[in-house]
Amino acid sequence: MKYKLQKGLIVQKIDGKITIFDGDQSLLFTFNETASYIFSKIKLGWERKRLIDALVKKYKISEQRAEKDTLEFLKDLKNYRIIN
Repeated sequence: MKYKLQKGLIVQKIDGKITIFDGDQSLLFTFNETASYIFSKIKLGWERKRLIDALVKKYKISEQRAEKDTLEFLKDLKNYRIIN
């Protein structure tokens, strides 16, 4: 499943971390390094499995941990209406 970024968000990369401003909800989000990495790949159209595989390789973590962290982050992005 490919994820789509909601329209109207302002996305900037500052010092290697992604910051998102949602004017409709008056919310500001700042992602840590890992979340910024995942988000940048989502913007490129990566699907969940590819995200998980990339985290395993990049951070040398188990597939289970990568899947748990990725699913949790995707859930948060959906809950805050950053992606759909």
